[in-house]
Amino acid sequence: MRGANLLPALAYSFDNLRRVRVVLSSSKMGLLYRYLGVEDPRSPLYGRAMNEVELKPFSREMAERFFRLGLSELGIEFREYDMVYDTIGGIPGWLTYFGYYYGQDRDLGRALERTLRTALGLIREEFENFLRTRYVARERYLAIMRAVSRCATWSEIRRALEASEGVRVSDSELSNYLTQLIDSSWIVKTDRGYCPSEPLIGRAFGG
Repeated sequence: MRGANLLPALAYSFDNLRRVRVVLSSSKMGLLYRYLGVEDPRSPLYGRAMNEVELKPFSREMAERFFRLGLSELGIEFREYDMVYDTIGGIPGWLTYFGYYYGQDRDLGRALERTLRTALGLIREEFENFLRTRYVARERYLAIMRAVSRCATWSEIRRALEASEGVRVSDSELSNYLTQLIDSSWIVKTDRGYCPSEPLIGRAFGG
């Protein structure tokens, strides 16, 4: 959507094309909401009714059911649900990759290894895409992600960032970096501080 303003066309469709249904999807919900401007009076979509479907990470029980149903279609009995969940978490995409790889040769270790290699590669590639428009602050974003790989408080992040650069980082600068990472779904704010939004992101930056 970069470089194109689709909002007037979407607003026209909403007002005049009653049989048309528009579905927008994004792994970066903060950025999507900001783009749509549904709470901005200046946006063509302001005040429009909308439904939201959020696909959250699967719980352990849901992941087990997902595997049981999916692999049963291949005639495979599978029992190592906990090991897989503890290794790759509950992101549906990663679970799907594992199911695909495991279905090929029924080798648990190989399937986990291939899933991790694929997932970590995709995470790092996507973060490089995130950095393309933030090149000046590239090293700062990388330092922040390393700091939060196992969760970190505001103060811990600042200390890590200032240690890596040898200069003072202002509150406004750090707040902007963290907001960008939260809006892009790289990190979340919890009662423990700032954490990776899913386990493999932490693994990609923390080893």
